[in-house]
Amino acid sequence: MKGIVIKSTGKYSLVKVDKKVYKCILKGNFRLDNNLSNPVVSGDKVKIELDETENGVIKDIIKRENHFIKKSLKDNKAHIIGSNIDQVLIICSLKKPYTKFIFIDKCIAAAYYYNLKPIIIFNKVDILNSEEIQNLKIINNKYTKLGITFHEISALNEIGIKKLNKLLTNKKTLFIGNSGVGKSTIINKISKSNQKINDLSSKTGRGKQTTTFSEIFEINTNSFIVDSPGFKDFYFYDIDRNDIKYLFNEFIEIQKECRFSNCLHLEEPDCKIKDNIGKKIWRKRYSSYLSIMNELN
Repeated sequence: MKGIVIKSTGKYSLVKVDKKVYKCILKGNFRLDNNLSNPVVSGDKVKIELDETENGVIKDIIKRENHFIKKSLKDNKAHIIGSNIDQVLIICSLKKPYTKFIFIDKCIAAAYYYNLKPIIIFNKVDILNSEEIQNLKIINNKYTKLGITFHEISALNEIGIKKLNKLLTNKKTLFIGNSGVGKSTIINKISKSNQKINDLSSKTGRGKQTTTFSEIFEINTNSFIVDSPGFKDFYFYDIDRNDIKYLFNEFIEIQKECRFSNCLHLEEPDCKIKDNIGKKIWRKRYSSYLSIMNELN
């Protein structure tokens, strides 16, 4: 039988075949890949075999069309967040908690690396003061100029939810973001889910993680959300340092004019990227680029 993994908890996976869901374990030989922290993930298409009690065994994972991977800091292995997806929704907020630009830019770069469309969503616009609203407009303008879809919402007050629904229509969308940015609230507003929602930590001002495993939620017949656990930071897995400059799309044309074709836009002379910082290159984006290059050094 062929089905799709709609929830994976590590030991067990829930596999949907037509309209029925089966609890399945993973065949042992899939766990022998020492580079993977999670051999199966929500979104995987699999072949299963049932026993007489209708419990299943995942016998085979059908080749993935794509995937989105981050490095697990526990063991430095590859951790697959989602597979067979169309786009990545990066959920952010300006406060409670504050999403760092480096996190946003890493997620955008990873989306491009895995040939997925990035979409930036800023939630909690209802709690912003006038100065913060102006700041968000500047951020919106900067990313929109890069050709990245940018949208502002308040899931709590249902501001911008209709447009968000349109962005998700007929797509399988991976949701990622820091804990506390409102992923669960958004999912509850646009899907048939009833996700648990936690308040921010009084000590850190950051979110408490409510999602512990990746899981698929249905918006309608052809539109799905792949939810992922929130995380503080995003770390690349097995991405070459020399590839990063091609994942910042504002660099693409300008870097052709650098003196050296292999210019990394760090200390090299006659670097046109550095010449354009504060002009065609947003300074915050170049700072993100430097941080990524230092991290991968």
